[in-house]
Amino acid sequence: MFIRLSAIGLTLAAALVAAAAAALPARDAALRGVEFIRTTQQSDGGFGGFGPGQTMDAIFAIRSVGIDPNTFVKDGKTPADFLRANAAAVNRPGLAAKFILGALALGLDPRNVDGTDLTAVVRGAYDAGTGRYASDDFNQALAIIGLVAAGDPVPSAAVAALRSSQVADGGWGFGGSSDPDSTAIVLQALLAAGLPVSDPDVQEALGYLRASQANDGGWGFDPAASNVNSTAFVVQALIAAGEDPEGPTYTKPGGNPIQFLLSQQQADGSFVGYDPAFATNQVVPALMGRTFLNAPFTPLVQETPTPTATPTSTATPAATRTPTPAVAKTGTGSASSSGSGWTWAAVLAGAALLTAGAAAGAARGRRS
Repeated sequence: MFIRLSAIGLTLAAALVAAAAAALPARDAALRGVEFIRTTQQSDGGFGGFGPGQTMDAIFAIRSVGIDPNTFVKDGKTPADFLRANAAAVNRPGLAAKFILGALALGLDPRNVDGTDLTAVVRGAYDAGTGRYASDDFNQALAIIGLVAAGDPVPSAAVAALRSSQVADGGWGFGGSSDPDSTAIVLQALLAAGLPVSDPDVQEALGYLRASQANDGGWGFDPAASNVNSTAFVVQALIAAGEDPEGPTYTKPGGNPIQFLLSQQQADGSFVGYDPAFATNQVVPALMGRTFLNAPFTPLVQETPTPTATPTSTATPAATRTPTPAVAKTGTGSASSSGSGWTWAAVLAGAALLTAGAAAGAARGRRS
């Protein structure tokens, strides 16, 4: 049995998308983050960080705010030039999945990047006997997300392999213990592959994430203190599951996850982390309400960042968070919601309200 993504056109008018995006309380912070990401661009068109996978993360981040990554040019080179120059050397399924998402964000065909079929790299790593693309759950999840985004079939055994490695506390991780980072990416993969939010494994994963949230509103690579990368991963998973990261369920004495992320932004637009580029690349899509699956498909609404607020280290909560659209999928997912938990109807409703009222740790496992 295979699970296949059904293709849909992202046809919402740019003005409508811009209005909906403007309601995201963290949009200005995300735009400042993208301005910082611009400063990390290298002469080959890629971005600073831990290898080519981090350039893909930067591409997702730029696209997630509605900006075309192709407009970022350094010494005559664009991110697309970087992707084309490096695609042929990609030989790991997790990295190939990131390149697939990067290609889609850039408007390239992941099946033919200067002759390289990135989807074939992922499929070629599949072991039908184990259902595995990768030995670890993090890269297994990335492989599934990449294939779903490309519209390729995902064997049900690949999903079963992830489900079978769930730890007793509801999470996933390395070495038999759970961590929020792995749990968040696996949760996104399971939902992308078609599991409904009501599935017991999904509900147990959400329970683990709720139980592991710190009092400051964030998450850390257990048992470490909260950090922006772990928190951003979890925010994306919550959005994919249709949860509200700013709602009472995720509001702790020190604030909610979005407030925690906002409190970690620096004057230059980056976010606090052991590496600013690594941190910022991950935080920006989360602030924009985008997941790994739908960030590459964010409708383009502008070419250059235009933040309107002054950077601050103090979070400013907002009353509402406007849902953002996702790529539709088939499989066992619920008919009433998309892969990210948001629906087109919700976006339209949010945009209509805006119009009427106004005439937003474990780096080793993540460096694929």
